[in-house]
Amino acid sequence: MSVITRGVKTMLLTDAVRCHLNALTAGGRSPDTVRCTKYGLRRFVIFLATAQLEHIEQLDHEALMRYREDVSCRLTSKGTMLSLGFQAGLLGYVRVFCRWMVAQDWLIADPSKRVPIPQTAHHLPKAIMEYDEVLRVLSQPDAHTTLGFRDRVIMEVLYSSGIRRAEVAHLRVDDVDTEHGFLIVREGKGRKDRAVPIGASVCALLNTYLTGIRPDWPGAKHDAHLFLGVGGRRLQPLAIGDIVQRHSLAAGLTKSVSTHSFRHACATHMLRAGASIRHIQELLGHASIDSTMIYTRVTINDLRAAHRQFHPREQDADNV
Repeated sequence: MSVITRGVKTMLLTDAVRCHLNALTAGGRSPDTVRCTKYGLRRFVIFLATAQLEHIEQLDHEALMRYREDVSCRLTSKGTMLSLGFQAGLLGYVRVFCRWMVAQDWLIADPSKRVPIPQTAHHLPKAIMEYDEVLRVLSQPDAHTTLGFRDRVIMEVLYSSGIRRAEVAHLRVDDVDTEHGFLIVREGKGRKDRAVPIGASVCALLNTYLTGIRPDWPGAKHDAHLFLGVGGRRLQPLAIGDIVQRHSLAAGLTKSVSTHSFRHACATHMLRAGASIRHIQELLGHASIDSTMIYTRVTINDLRAAHRQFHPREQDADNV
């Protein structure tokens, strides 16, 4: 049985992690959050075990700094350094875990408090899909087949709504309102629900899919999710990513394309057409306008190019 010694609880780290994950689940955190936290803390526990640090009372600033150094030097399977964002994520799981143990009175003080976490910035992909490139990708699936039609609808939803691939995967049939032109994203990032508009052409495709394709799909009577796999179960986010990559390669695009590329293209193309940044923020479900402001970098680049091409002083500079 665990004992309390001067405010510090003697407990195996593995047991404490299990309790933390149970608390996250009981607190209503999403399965994806719990899964990612489990992955991150598992790496943390394994690293500490190599140094024979297996109990929570052994956690101190020095041990966590050693873990931070390991994270900063660790290589991916491709032999490259972990991105700053990935490093920040791994250390963030540890920080939340330590704070939780302090709240449980299992630790006297938070050993992660003075452990610096890499600062990351919001970055757009190096190349945004132009509208003609989006059309090329959308036209790749063979819409005369059930799989092809499903793939086309998935990508049309991604581009029209700008929602994330996990949000697409979680869509249910009842979340789609083609009559009024919107869909409901339930428990998106931050576990927030939001209504997202979709275009008339996408609504027409969804109507065809819902009435003529999906009813005959294996598992359709037992699974209410909008998009199903060939086995009749909900299509997973990774599978949606594979669909996008496969059709982008078939379209001959040389730039890297992912599901997020449609999200970026949706926001960028709307901004270029004159949509307000606040509307884009609401569409994308950003909690902070700062996350949305990165898209203005693309539009300012467009403006700079136009300035160089059409401003008379720029014309004069060419002749100097």
